[in-house]
Amino acid sequence: MRTVLFIAVFGLIASALAHFSTFLGVNPQRAVPWVWMLHFLIFVVWIPAIASVRKTCSGCSRRDFWKTATRDAPRWMKAMCAVLFAYAFFNFFFTIFVLNEGGGPHEIDGKKVLSNHGRIIRALTDEEYELHQAYVVRTFSGHWMVFYAIGMTVLYSGTRRNSGPQEGTDSPMASEGKASEAG
Repeated sequence: MRTVLFIAVFGLIASALAHFSTFLGVNPQRAVPWVWMLHFLIFVVWIPAIASVRKTCSGCSRRDFWKTATRDAPRWMKAMCAVLFAYAFFNFFFTIFVLNEGGGPHEIDGKKVLSNHGRIIRALTDEEYELHQAYVVRTFSGHWMVFYAIGMTVLYSGTRRNSGPQEGTDSPMASEGKASEAG
């Protein structure tokens, strides 16, 4: 599980770098051709993360699901997931409908255009085409960050839980253990 946790951390960092590079005018597709592997690497993280959650949360209520799945993760990880979730929601709609004008960059009949389902919105210069390709990566990488962060948080919590109570944790399990030792 630690190897998958490492992959989740790598994926989160790589996704954040790809994402924030687009604000600097970098087209990650051009700069780092393997950037789309981050899309598929999520499954390497999520399959074990889901298995961990199923094991941890069997029988727990839907209301307590997130709390139970992440009970041994630090608060900052949980907060990061919440912030990234909200940001991904905003980023998705803003990038698609404002920056990409409801379309995406395509080459049609040898011309670079912004289009939506074959309907040409407008022609693009080479520079605009690169920028709009970067916006596509920005849209996806906003979601990648959320998925990697949640996977990392769940896997980290499961790793801590499996290695026993940790000193200074805010988990109910650690609190119960201390209470039973005292009594």
